[in-house]
Amino acid sequence: MTTPIDEKACPLCGNDNGCKMHTEESCWCNDVTFPQGLIDRVPPELQRKACICRACVDAYLREHEH
Repeated sequence: MTTPIDEKACPLCGNDNGCKMHTEESCWCNDVTFPQGLIDRVPPELQRKACICRACVDAYLREHEH
């Protein structure tokens, strides 16, 4: 038996990802480029199933600032 995937939970931290993809509103992530290194942190079974939250994107970008 598989556990259902919560599309509203960030696959990295579990917090609300703020995704608006399935609504009429524009989603915050439409204007963001997700670095491949961040995407690679998502467990394979959750990749392309749930959006990464803004906090995780911002934290990753701060970690990798030059």
